[in-house]
Amino acid sequence: MLLAALILIGMHQGACPTAFSSTNTTIGALSNSQVLSICVANSVLVHGSNGSITLVVGATSPAPRCLIYPNGLSPDLTLNLLESGHVNCWSLYPPAQSVLIVNVGKPSTSKIREALKSFSPQVPVISVSPSSDFLINKTLKFSSNARTETVVSSMLNLPVRIRFTPKTFSWNLGSQISHSASPNFTPRTTGELIVNLGVGYGIEYEFPGLTSWMAVTPNLLSNAIPLLLEIGDNANPKHILQAPRLVLRPCSPGRWGC
Repeated sequence: MLLAALILIGMHQGACPTAFSSTNTTIGALSNSQVLSICVANSVLVHGSNGSITLVVGATSPAPRCLIYPNGLSPDLTLNLLESGHVNCWSLYPPAQSVLIVNVGKPSTSKIREALKSFSPQVPVISVSPSSDFLINKTLKFSSNARTETVVSSMLNLPVRIRFTPKTFSWNLGSQISHSASPNFTPRTTGELIVNLGVGYGIEYEFPGLTSWMAVTPNLLSNAIPLLLEIGDNANPKHILQAPRLVLRPCSPGRWGC
C-alpha cells in the first residue's frame, strides 16, 4: 500500500538538514515517498505569527509526527500510520507551501559550541570582607558575584534559552590555592596581595516547548579581573596629624588646630 507523504522540492529525495542547520523549501504531495520516515517523523510544526511555517526536526516534546497532504486521510492510510507510530497527523494546504526545515537534534560538540560562542555569562567580580584595613594576621573572606544566568535569545530562527551555572572555582590567593566558592585567607606578610579567580560555568540550552535542557561540554572558563590588596602591619599604627589652621587669638599648647 502506498503511503501519502510529501516531497521536499529543491532537496534530494530523503535528504534532511544536518543537526543545527536549516533549509528553506516548499511542500507538495507525493505517494510512496521515503521523506516521511526520514525527515518528518518525530518533528514539530511551528506556526509563526507572520504566517510562516517551521518544521522542527529532532524535537523531544510530544507532538504530531507526520505531515499529510491533501486534506483528509483514508481509513487504510490512517490505520497504516497508526501502526507505524505516526499519530495526530497534520494536513497542509495550499500546495507548494513555503516552509523552513530546522534540525535541532544532537549536534556535534564542535558545532554546538560554534553556535553558542556569541553567548557568555557576565565576567565574575571579586569581593572581599572586610573591604578596608587589610592587615597581617587578620582573616579576609573572599567571594564573587558568579551565579546562575539564563540568556534568552534566538538561534536557527527559533527562540532559545542558554543557561550558565557556576560549577567550579579556582582561587589564587598569593601562595594559597582554593576551590571553595567563598574562601578565607589570613595574610602573614605585608605588601601586595594579588587575588585571581577563574569560574568554570556549566552550559545548557533548550528550545522552549521543543526540547529539554541539553548540557554542553566542557565547561566554559571565565576569569575575573584580578584584585590587588595592600597588606599593612598593625604593630605600628600611623597617627594622622591634624593640619594647623589660622586662629584669631594666640596659639597655646594643646589648643585644637595649633
